[in-house]
Amino acid sequence: MVIGWDNVDDLEDYFITYLLYRDSLTVPQIARIRNISQDEVNAQLITAKMEIRQSNKKSKKANENDIIMDYLALTKEERLEFLDNLSDKDKNAFKRQVYKGILKLNNIDDLMVLVWTAGEFRDDRFLNILYPLTEKGHSNLRRIAYSAIGKIGSENSAPVVEIGLMDENPQIRQYCAKFLGDIGNRDSIRVLENVIRNKADFEKEYVIRACILSLDKLYSKYKIKK
Repeated sequence: MVIGWDNVDDLEDYFITYLLYRDSLTVPQIARIRNISQDEVNAQLITAKMEIRQSNKKSKKANENDIIMDYLALTKEERLEFLDNLSDKDKNAFKRQVYKGILKLNNIDDLMVLVWTAGEFRDDRFLNILYPLTEKGHSNLRRIAYSAIGKIGSENSAPVVEIGLMDENPQIRQYCAKFLGDIGNRDSIRVLENVIRNKADFEKEYVIRACILSLDKLYSKYKIKK
């Protein structure tokens, strides 16, 4: 199946929506351009992705891009099943495709799926491309990136996660506070203590609670008495 602007006259209407989405337009932008509701945009995207998926299933010679696009069309449960059923050889090959996809994809929704996937791999070779994503303007992308970093669980990530305690999004701050209990070091103790000492009066209660729980873990790890 060839889907592109060159043959747009031969495509179903929902593929026009899909092409706009692939060109990095957001759902609200597409809705305005196409003069349809956001719900209809999402429905058309699902239809387009499902048709692409079915087409790829019929082709035994799907290329790398087809495999990634097929994967992006899956539900979360289907993605987990797909990853679980990969052989070691196929998993390494797919990791390379995910790595390349994170570097190349511009569409935020698809990018977040691949960043989530990197976290599921628990492979620290993804960290060097995940760290920069924590500085992006899109809060959901930052959240997914921090979540993936936390899942990978490298102690080398502690300084990056500590910076996340200052993120404007409280859920991200909670994530980072929680992850520091597992990957934090002695410096992280001081950082967490400062949050509790200086921000307790205005910080979200669940963020402070996550800091306290992580401090308990780190005190135990380093045999520090409260």
